[in-house]
Amino acid sequence: MCKLLAVSGNQEEDLGNILEVFVKNFGAKNPDGWGIAFLDESTGLYHIEKVYNKDQKLLEETFFQDLKEIKTKTLIAHLRKASIGRKSIENCHPFENYVDDHQFVFIHNGTVWPRRIIESKLVNYKPKSSDPTDSELVFCYIMDVLEQKEVNLNSYQDMVEAINKIILRIRSEALITKLNFILADHKYVYCYGWNELQYLLISENANSDSHNKKQFSHPNGKVVVCSKPILENYPWNIIPPKTILVLRDGKIQYTSD
Repeated sequence: MCKLLAVSGNQEEDLGNILEVFVKNFGAKNPDGWGIAFLDESTGLYHIEKVYNKDQKLLEETFFQDLKEIKTKTLIAHLRKASIGRKSIENCHPFENYVDDHQFVFIHNGTVWPRRIIESKLVNYKPKSSDPTDSELVFCYIMDVLEQKEVNLNSYQDMVEAINKIILRIRSEALITKLNFILADHKYVYCYGWNELQYLLISENANSDSHNKKQFSHPNGKVVVCSKPILENYPWNIIPPKTILVLRDGKIQYTSD
């Protein structure tokens, strides 16, 4: 089963160590292509790297050779276990697209079947792969809705409303639906937990002996969202099913729970 990771911080820092732990924990069982997107604060755009190799050792070497230091506030990463769509570089996550000049990146774990349910809904946004994953199709559908409905892309309230409507439509028509995903732009990270995502809240203002189990001291505040806990001895919290968590600058901006 694919694994997802998102990190939102309050300032730029090297997040390579978190990425290494993520890959160490889950890479071997998810060998069908890895990818990351990290925000470049100077441009406000995500830089995306994807790798695919049938050889596990070469996959890991290729993935890390250009990522020795990932200094950013916002990072998302995906380790793929192929189910729908062939094993290929174009089917690796994250997927990227634009509504006008507004960039979005997307990663997903789960299944939406049959694919034609989503394909039949697409208007302006089409998959780049000739044998697309259900994940890319869902992303294209999200892009279509955001464009057609003229959603205020800078309003997380409008975005949450649009995302919820999209999910309801998919659930009402697909025979199999499982949607754990992360959608991010230059401001917000939208984390939708279908049934497995967990988060860790690190506050730079909390004392190490704080009685609040969701917070503890760290030089830089951040929120880490992952399919399963990756940092030991830290108090992880389950994102309740069918819940959207909105992250910005190392804090939880909103939760639909």
